[in-house]
Amino acid sequence: MATLDSGNPTNTANPIKDASVQIDIKTVGGRLTFYQTTLCEKLPWDSINSDFDPDPHGYFDTYNKNDIQLICCQADASALWLVPNVVQMRFIQSLDWDMEMDIIFTWVLTRDRPKGKEVVKYEKTVSPLGLPKQSDVQKVLNGSANSFRIYNLYAKYFRVTGSGEVRSFEQEVDAVSADLVLNRADFNWWSFHNINTSDIHGCGGLTGPMAIVMSEETPPQGILGDTISKFSIWGLYITFVLAVGRFIRLQCSDLRMRIPYENLPSCDRLIAICEDIYAARAEGELGVEEVLYWTLVYRSIIGSTVMVDEIFTLNCYMASRHAESGRSTNHWNYFLAEIYHEEAQFLLCHSNNPLNIRSLIN
Repeated sequence: MATLDSGNPTNTANPIKDASVQIDIKTVGGRLTFYQTTLCEKLPWDSINSDFDPDPHGYFDTYNKNDIQLICCQADASALWLVPNVVQMRFIQSLDWDMEMDIIFTWVLTRDRPKGKEVVKYEKTVSPLGLPKQSDVQKVLNGSANSFRIYNLYAKYFRVTGSGEVRSFEQEVDAVSADLVLNRADFNWWSFHNINTSDIHGCGGLTGPMAIVMSEETPPQGILGDTISKFSIWGLYITFVLAVGRFIRLQCSDLRMRIPYENLPSCDRLIAICEDIYAARAEGELGVEEVLYWTLVYRSIIGSTVMVDEIFTLNCYMASRHAESGRSTNHWNYFLAEIYHEEAQFLLCHSNNPLNIRSLIN
């Protein structure tokens, strides 16, 4: 009972516990991290400013509001820009050599469950239409400018599934655009400035990355709960229903083909009777063949003493027939007597009336 209670599959809330953001730029010369912060606030739906409508398009109308959070990050990076000037100059040159430039935005979200998938990464490459000019990036790196703008950097609304996957809403048309600023002072650092004023108002003045996330509920900790949350309900079905069911079916299939080898003490006598049936047919002794056939049937199903009577009748019948034809009856009499004795011994072990059969043998 304790095991079943610990595996109760009733879903419970699984909110985001920690969030971080990273923005990288990638060219043929390598990949550099421009902006990175771990200073993000996680606000539950109920504590959001009433003047701010976080979901004007109704993306989360069908979801539980207790599973929705507003994530607001600070604009200034939590890490300094410490790339040496030599590396920056080589990267600037790589922008001249390579006509393709990628900017990758990454959310890293941490939850308590499922086990083994607590950390969820949502990585999105900015579309070419939203990228800044390569010359604008070069100007910021060489110091002639301090910022460049990126359009449609990432989706503002997305949900984290119980199995640890991030899925954005297909019908979403809103995406976050921002200015990436390189601050130069005694120390250099990057800043992220959201250009959407409504988002800034909802985050209480924070202009850094923001998102509205729905984290799906997951089963609680326990044997069944951990299994479902780790493998999802489809993984549980495939593992236990299909795999185990197929194994049981393989063990139970073709049982009738294994009966002669598993449920009978020995098959030698049955095989010998089958060979005798073919021999009797070849000799034209159809009467012998018929009795041998029924002997085989009775022996297979552990028949009654009727089989002994049939064999005894066959013995008398064949002896009289061979006497009328003038042929020697020694061969068939010996053969049938042997069958008679062996089958009587068999029935002696399986019959409910062993005394009657024992008298036949004697």
